[in-house]
Amino acid sequence: MEERLLAAAESGDYDEVKRILNEGTDVNCEGKDGLSPLMKATLKNHVDVAKLLLDKGAQVAARDNYGWTALLWAASLGNLDLVKVFLEKGADLEITDQYGATALMKASRRCYPEVVRFLIQRGANVNAVDGLGRTALMRAARRGYADIADLLLSNGANPELKDEYGATSLIISASEGHVDTVKVLLDHKADKHAKDKNGWTAWLWSFSAGHADVVKLLKSYGAEY
Repeated sequence: MEERLLAAAESGDYDEVKRILNEGTDVNCEGKDGLSPLMKATLKNHVDVAKLLLDKGAQVAARDNYGWTALLWAASLGNLDLVKVFLEKGADLEITDQYGATALMKASRRCYPEVVRFLIQRGANVNAVDGLGRTALMRAARRGYADIADLLLSNGANPELKDEYGATSLIISASEGHVDTVKVLLDHKADKHAKDKNGWTAWLWSFSAGHADVVKLLKSYGAEY
């Protein structure tokens, strides 16, 4: 019956989930991947099924084999409705996966501005760091999500924090050639002369990688070699 419950939750079959639960099947059972029925429903954005499972006692804090909770999955997939549901049910806003990534970091990495904005409004720590010293801003900067970077910076994200290599968000974004994101960081007064552990600046990284447009932009803001 547990396998049937997991399958029904994943497919979004509300009536079947309800029937199986009424027969006494454990609402918190897990598949071989460690995913609970609640997580299965979350992965497919079945909001009504997720609410049913929670009403029947599903544990919002349960973790899969990689330390992910339903909230982390919802944030990673941009499922704002479920993010709201899980927080209303007491999910820990700052819970992390096995690598120390929070819901805000996951939403930032996947470029879901509505989720990012909501999590910030709920009080998410915009300067939380994972096990490698990376922040939500660094994740957005690496992928060139200028709108996410601006949202985070406008809500207190610190552009001068450094990851395990000593790189700031500006260095990270410049090294990837993301002009728009570099401009956002510079407009928010990111240190254009910050150096990583090897002594490399954003200018040097962008020059070395052949990102001429980023080099030009940095120079226009007064960056030097």
